[in-house]
Parts: sequence; structure tokens; C-alpha cells
Amino acid sequence: MAYESFRPEILAKELMTDRGRDCVFKNLTYKGPILGEITKKGDVLRIAGVGRPTVRDYTPGEDITLEQKTSYNQDLYITEAKYVNVEVDRVDKAQAQGEVFGVEVREAKKALAQTLDEYIAGFHEQAGGVIENTNCTSATILSTLAEAEQALLEADVPFEEERFLVISPAIYTKLVLGKIMFQQGNADVFGKGFKGSYLNFGVYVSNSIKKTGSVHHCMAFTRQAIALAEQIPAGMIERYKPEKTFADAFKVLHLYGGTVIRPAELIRVDLTTAEETSI
Repeated sequence: MAYESFRPEILAKELMTDRGRDCVFKNLTYKGPILGEITKKGDVLRIAGVGRPTVRDYTPGEDITLEQKTSYNQDLYITEAKYVNVEVDRVDKAQAQGEVFGVEVREAKKALAQTLDEYIAGFHEQAGGVIENTNCTSATILSTLAEAEQALLEADVPFEEERFLVISPAIYTKLVLGKIMFQQGNADVFGKGFKGSYLNFGVYVSNSIKKTGSVHHCMAFTRQAIALAEQIPAGMIERYKPEKTFADAFKVLHLYGGTVIRPAELIRVDLTTAEETSI
């Protein structure tokens, strides 16, 4: 994309398109309707009907209680505002026949996507349950993952509900060493980081998994667990020519926010890797 043909609307669409190629967690979030418009940090959106209505006893002759819809709606706050501000030297751009600016846009897209995924990985702190394995090896990891599946079943997650397990590369190595047989799938369909299915989980690997010391905070969850809303408004994209340089530049503001809408359907799996015992 040559700088001269730059249009904010086109770039906004480009930065938001095919995010699945650059994100892991974003692809696994809630897909239901989120009402509202994102224009600035601090905006509040509404997630309709994510809670469950209350079941009450009925007594003939007595009035019944009308539960207000707002009682099981949930707010989602746009709390994050991240920007990229990039310059491209005009000489370099001319040498590459205008393609350098396109490369910069692609790199900005990847950087924003990675920051977004790291943000979503931080929701492990709001998990409704925690499972620990302080001696995670290829021999012990299987029982831990079975416990994670059990926790979701006990949270009344239907068998047909999508379930995901996102782990770090080090934990994935334990699965490989344990000779786990994954049911394979098309990564182009399931998204970045997909390794296959195991224990009714779609298993994904992500470098965004948080660590505390040697503990890997992996996450087992359903699609109903975490909601995300994001936008790159065209009005927040600007091209300009910095003073005192022979360069072109563009700046982009990425707005987003997320929330845990069903904590019971988000299980933190804390795994501390240990050395493998030689046979």
C-alpha cells in the first residue's frame, strides 16, 4: 500500500481484518451480541442476557416476580487505548517502490494483535477455579487436564459447548513428550496456535500465557467465559509528515476492553514444569 494512496478508512479495515492470523485468545472469546459503539476509552457497552434468569417457586394465588432484563445483562468497559506511531523514511520507501509503508502497516497489525492477546491472557486472575500441578511432567500433566475438564463439567457446561485449553510452549512440550494423540483439525479454520483436540478441548499454544516465577498460568474455558470488544476508529488514524525529518508517518489508536462474564466457566491451570525422569 503506497503512502500516497493511504486512506484512514481502508487502513482501519486492514488492521481489523483476519485478526485470527495474529491472535490466539481473541478468536476464543464470546461471539454473542455486544451493544454499543466504541469511540473512546471509557465507553460502556452492554452484553445482553449473558446471565441466567432466576427460577422461583410458584404459589397459586400469589403474584409472580418479573425479573428485569437488566438484572442479567452485563456492562463491558473500554479500558484500553494502545497506539502505534511509525515513521518511514522517504528514501527507503522510494527504493522499495512504495512497499515499505505496507510492511510497516503489517508489522503494526501484528504488534497490536499481540498486545491484545496478552491483555486477554491476564483474565486468568478472574478465573472461577484454580487447579495446580507443582510437578508438571509428561507423566503428571494428563491427570491435571482431566481435572480441568471435570471442573467445567461441574460448572454445568453442556457437552456440546466449545471448550478451549490455552497453554504455553513449555507445557505443550510436556504433552508432546507424553505422546498425547491429538485429534487433528485444520489450523486455518480453528485459528492461530491450534494444535488439535484432546479431552473435549481445542488445544492452543500461545506465548501470551502469563507466568509468575516458574508457574505457567494456563487457561481452560468456554466461549461464554470471556467477552471482548475492540475498534480502531477511522478518526483515530492519521498520516502526517514529522518536522525536521524526511519521512512519512502514521499513527493508530486501538481501543478495546474485556470482561469475564461466566467465571465458573474459566479455570486457571497453574503448572510448574519439572525435569523429566529418565527411564
